Amino acid sequence: MRKLAAEEVMSKPLIMVVDDEVDVANAIANTIRDTNKYEVIVANSGQEALSQLAKHKIMFGLGGNKVRLVLLDIKMPEMDGLSLLEKIRKDFGPDIGVSMLTAWEDAEKWERATAGFVINYIRKPFKANELIKTLDDFFEDDESEMVIKTMEKHLQKKEEFKRGK
Repeated sequence: MRKLAAEEVMSKPLIMVVDDEVDVANAIANTIRDTNKYEVIVANSGQEALSQLAKHKIMFGLGGNKVRLVLLDIKMPEMDGLSLLEKIRKDFGPDIGVSMLTAWEDAEKWERATAGFVINYIRKPFKANELIKTLDDFFEDDESEMVIKTMEKHLQKKEEFKRGK
């Protein structure tokens, strides 16, 4: 196995997985690491995620964050994922991509997620190929297209929720 040079490691996009279930968070992180395309950090609470984002904030007047994408669970103690999404948007702006990765889905959750301009809403148990496709699409500069597709999906889901599905 070839050892990566420091510049190769540093050039990989940084993704943060936020899930209070340690085994689930590690499974997601390992799936991502196995691609060898991305760096991954894990946070097991909303507060830990905010600390990681603060730690990875880019200084020197450039703005931004080294964390480029957050995969976010909804159901977590103390601060749920939707509250964390609002805090990320308020404190760190729109530059960090966020994808929900959760078992929880209903009209209210979809409404709040899409209001926070999430790039995708992936249901657990996650499929590795769907997860990696989301990451690859995001990092190929299709973020705005992904947000639009998620909004369209939201409108379809809204109709499903109305019909009681």
